[in-house]
Amino acid sequence: MSPAASKSTIRVVVASFIAGAAVMLFVGLAPVALESGLAIREAWAATVEAEAPLVEPLDVAAINAQLAQVEQSMEDSRVATDAAIERLDRLSGR
Repeated sequence: MSPAASKSTIRVVVASFIAGAAVMLFVGLAPVALESGLAIREAWAATVEAEAPLVEPLDVAAINAQLAQVEQSMEDSRVATDAAIERLDRLSGR
């Protein structure tokens, strides 16, 4: 990163921090934030224990059954509309 871009990035971060602090003072949230509402140490020390797997295993049989049902539905729709599509093709000159 060039020195100019680095300075620009630092200025944006500092300005953002100052703006956030000013808004908290204006709204009245600064005392809450200072009293540990935004305690970073506590956030770092917190551990999360997952009791269930994050990604549930897939039920392949159910997925295949659903795909078969959809394919059958598409085939039924195709059969029901074949005559109309052929007529449209004839009328359009295809």
